[in-house]
Amino acid sequence: MQLRYITCSDIRENASVDKVIELLQISSKVEIGIQAHRPTMNKGMPRHMWLENLLSLSDCFSQPLNIAIHINHAWCSDFCDGIIPEELQELLDRKHKGTGKPIIKRWQLNLGDATSIPCADKTSKIIKNYRQNEFVFPYNNNKKLQEFISRLDSKGVNFSLLYDSSYGAGISPESWNSPVYMNHPQGYAGGLSPENVSENLDKIAKVAGSRTDIWIDAEGKLKIPGTKTFDIQRAKQYINAALNWQKTK
Repeated sequence: MQLRYITCSDIRENASVDKVIELLQISSKVEIGIQAHRPTMNKGMPRHMWLENLLSLSDCFSQPLNIAIHINHAWCSDFCDGIIPEELQELLDRKHKGTGKPIIKRWQLNLGDATSIPCADKTSKIIKNYRQNEFVFPYNNNKKLQEFISRLDSKGVNFSLLYDSSYGAGISPESWNSPVYMNHPQGYAGGLSPENVSENLDKIAKVAGSRTDIWIDAEGKLKIPGTKTFDIQRAKQYINAALNWQKTK
């Protein structure tokens, strides 16, 4: 199994942009996920201005940095229903100055508890309109969510899945599920940390086999305990542990 990305999620505007760039430069596999919802990402808000600074620096590199947007709450529902907020529209349309590629390639739609599932027809239209972008959807045992993913798959569009059996609660399962759709890339999340990532990668490799489109995503255990503050040093430890695991395989 080859790791495609080692994702560090929920980096916020209190993190030094220089330190975030340093984190991303550890490896081409490193990705950061930034949460986007109103009012946090509205124009003029600290996170929006912080992201603009980060993207401006990304333009200075020969290739876009691996920056993903994780869309939440009402923005997620609107987006999947074909209504794209102005702030997200500008980010979707923005290209890397050097390559002309999307400056933000990956977009994760956090559908929450799946009590309100969007229309697969409208969601597939968004995906078709932005073929250079990769759209990631959660996957777990929620039947409504599984039905939505099945309908989306029937549309013949490309998308990716992030498997998290804990529904975002940050709990590692005793065993990980095999990739659900062989025609779509799949990532794994749930309680990953610097201390347990190697052990969990061994377990994931057993079900993923030789697939080269697997990624891992850590969030809660990369924060200073008892806070929402992202810990750059813990993130580095997590990344290096995953990279060291890959070197031995």
